[in-house]
Amino acid sequence: MPVTSHELSTRVLPRETCGPADPEAPAVRLFLAVPKEAAPEGGWPILYMLDGNAAFDFLTPALLEAAPGLIVAGIGYDTDKQFARAQRIFDYSPPEAPGAAPRPDPHHPERLAGGAEAYLARLTGGIRAEVERGLPVNPARRTLWGHSFGGLFTLFAVLTRPDSFARFASISPSVWWDEALVSRLTRQRSMAEGAPRPLHFGMGDKEKRTGSAGPQPEGPPPATLRMIERLQAAPAGLEIAAQVYPGAVHIASLPASLPGTLALAARA
Repeated sequence: MPVTSHELSTRVLPRETCGPADPEAPAVRLFLAVPKEAAPEGGWPILYMLDGNAAFDFLTPALLEAAPGLIVAGIGYDTDKQFARAQRIFDYSPPEAPGAAPRPDPHHPERLAGGAEAYLARLTGGIRAEVERGLPVNPARRTLWGHSFGGLFTLFAVLTRPDSFARFASISPSVWWDEALVSRLTRQRSMAEGAPRPLHFGMGDKEKRTGSAGPQPEGPPPATLRMIERLQAAPAGLEIAAQVYPGAVHIASLPASLPGTLALAARA
């Protein structure tokens, strides 16, 4: 179905400027929606969406047309699948400490994790430069959205480099992956200068890990609630909001989050 408000395009970004360095890892694929209307003075706001392949599968024409003055950039992988599972877990999972080398995934030791610090540098460096090249972007109105491991990465970004984006939407973040590390990042978080950064959380009340046994949970993920409570107890520098999507399982929180995220990113 055509989109009346935006021009849509997709392309693979050059490894030379955007990585990854590993030739066996998938390159970055950009999914881009650029407004057809004239840019305002100061430029358009822009929403960066992790897991761009999946995000753009759920991003309907009606959703885009409700935000006609917003650039949406899906940062995905050069694959036909919605998720590049091993690569996204590596890219989106935090290191044990700043500058720490990658480590075995604590839940799947056969694969590596802990690449979030390096990926955030790529995202705000070469990837951002390629995405925004030739576009009138307002640098004070950049928003980062992520779901699941992407939500964990978004949380890592706001806790360690709150100046990397102006607004953050962390949806069903995979806090369970290493709750002790997330707790430590929360206690040791960096503070941005200027106005508080909006940090929006979203989650379903029927979420459980893929493949885990037991009945469907009743209520939001406890680990995520504990993390939000810690942040709300010391909210300086952040404007925290949380929303529960009734009846939503884990994957359903992705599309459920999109109307609110687009509104967050588009607001003045």
